[in-house]
Amino acid sequence: MKALIFIAHGSKKELSNNEFKSMVENIKSKDKKYDFIESSFLEIALPSIEDSTKKLIEKGAKEISFYPFFLNSGKHVAIDIPNIIKNLQKQYPNISFFPLEHFGKSRYIEDIILKDIS
Repeated sequence: MKALIFIAHGSKKELSNNEFKSMVENIKSKDKKYDFIESSFLEIALPSIEDSTKKLIEKGAKEISFYPFFLNSGKHVAIDIPNIIKNLQKQYPNISFFPLEHFGKSRYIEDIILKDIS
């Protein structure tokens, strides 16, 4: 079974975290590619990446993709998230993990911005 975990930074402001969770739920209701989709946060908020991964494995996921919802490839995207995924791979050697490009690398992002500002 295939799963996807969206990763946001996490905020002290619950409204911000809830906006992200709501977006993920909307995507989940429209997606047909993945059996499971979960939200997670790198820091500050819950669930953590590790908690969401464990939950999906308990549901039967064998392949888990990670989608960092970050605009730029700063330290979190370039170092922190890959390190977390490496540790998860060690913890769950029978599960396949696939890090995806962060949101800011999407080939559609300029089109979205141009549409929004027009």
